[in-house]
Amino acid sequence: METALRVNPVQFAEGFREDSIISPKIYSERLHISGIRLAELAGVHRTTVLRAPASEKLQDFLRDSISVLTMLVEANGGDMERAIYWFRNVPLTELGGETAERYVSEGKAQAIRRYVSNLSAGATG
Repeated sequence: METALRVNPVQFAEGFREDSIISPKIYSERLHISGIRLAELAGVHRTTVLRAPASEKLQDFLRDSISVLTMLVEANGGDMERAIYWFRNVPLTELGGETAERYVSEGKAQAIRRYVSNLSAGATG
C-alpha cells in the first residue's frame, strides 16, 4: 500500500505562489487539470490563464480554492492527495450534490469553508 504524501497546510498553500500572485500553472499541475478547465472554473477566457495570470477574477477563484483545499489538507492530517480528490470528486449531498470545486467556482467558497469546518468539528448535519 502506498504511503500518503503528508504536507504542512501552510506549506501547501505557499506552494502555489509565484512572485506576488498565485500561479495558475502550479495550480493546474498540482490539481491535474488543464488550463482550459481552470479557466472554465474561474469563469475567465481560456487565454487569461496564460496571458493575464494576475487577473482579479482568476486570482479570486484561486485564492478561494486554495483556502478550501488548505482546510481539507489540515482536516485530512496533511494528506494532500486525499484533500484534492475530495475537493474535485466528492458530491456534497447535504449541500445539493455538487463538488466543493464546483461550489467554489460558483462563488460559494464561504459555504464550503463552513461545511468543512463543521465536518472537522464532528457535525453531521
